[in-house]
Amino acid sequence: MTKGLIFDIQRFSINDGPGIRTTVFFKGCGLRCRWCHNPESIASYVQLSYDPDKCDGCEKCVTFVQGNGIKMHEGKAVVDFTIHDRNLDLIDVCPRHAFGRFGREVDVDEVVNEVLKDIDYYVTSQGGVTFSGGEALNQWPFVEEVAKKLKQQGIHLTLDVSANDPNQDIKRTLDLIDLYLVDYKLTKPEAYDKYLGKSFDPTVMLQTLADAKKPVILRCVLIPDVNDTPEHFQAIADLKSRYTNIMQVDLLPYHKLIKRQQFRLINQREFYRVPDNADKERWIEIIKKLGVTPVYLESKAIQ
Repeated sequence: MTKGLIFDIQRFSINDGPGIRTTVFFKGCGLRCRWCHNPESIASYVQLSYDPDKCDGCEKCVTFVQGNGIKMHEGKAVVDFTIHDRNLDLIDVCPRHAFGRFGREVDVDEVVNEVLKDIDYYVTSQGGVTFSGGEALNQWPFVEEVAKKLKQQGIHLTLDVSANDPNQDIKRTLDLIDLYLVDYKLTKPEAYDKYLGKSFDPTVMLQTLADAKKPVILRCVLIPDVNDTPEHFQAIADLKSRYTNIMQVDLLPYHKLIKRQQFRLINQREFYRVPDNADKERWIEIIKKLGVTPVYLESKAIQ
C-alpha cells in the first residue's frame, strides 16, 4: 500500500499514550458508534465538508449544482450530503471557503517526516507516535511501512483500536507496536448492534494481546444511562483481573462536541446526557470499590 488515507496529524498529544506524542488519525471505520467523537473518520474516502458559518449567501454553489442538492434557507446554503458527499469541486466554487475536505491521501515518507519533527520531545518525555482513527488497523499495510521506519529511529509506537477485528489483523502488528489502547465500550452483547452497528467480542483481541504479553491500556467510554451500570463496571474490573497485561484503565466521560453537529451523519443525530460531577464521583467510587484505580481523562472526549 503506497498511500494512506488520514484526516489529521495531531502534535503534542498527551492523552493517547505515555509522554508527548504525535497522533496520526486514519479514515475508515467498521463501526457506527452513536456517540462517535470523530465522525469525519468513519467513511473510507475523502469527503466534502461544509461550514455554514462561513457562508454569506452568495448562492454560487446553488448555481453551480443547478439547485440539485443545495438550497438556500435563511441566507445560508443547506447541503444535501447524500448527493454531494464526494463533490469536491464545490471547494473551488465558494469564494468564502465554506467548503473543504475531510481526509487526504499521504505517502509513507510524508507521514514519517511529519512525525519526526518532534522526535526530541518523544525522547525527553518518553513519548512517541500513536496510530488512531477511525480504525488505523484497517490500513495496517500502510501503517506497517510507517512503523518500520519509525522503529529505525527508536520511537515508541502505540496503536489505538476499537477491538473490532474480524480478521484478527492485530496479530500482524505484534512485532512493531509497543502499546495498545483498546476500547471497551459495552458489556451486554445485545447493545452492540444497537449502539455500535455491529456485534463483536472484544475479549478475542484482548486474549491475543495477553498471549503475546503486550501492554494494554483499557479505554472505557462512559455515557450516562447507556453503559454506566454496575454490570459494566464489574466487567471492567473482571477484565483488569483476568488480563494481567492491562496496565491501566482509562475512564473517558462523554461530552457533546460542536463539531459533531457539522457532520450530518445519520448516526450522529443522537446526543446523550452529559455527565455531571455527581455522575463522575459515582463512577470513581464504584470502580475503586471493585479494586481498580482508574486514570480519569476529563479532557479526552469519548470515541
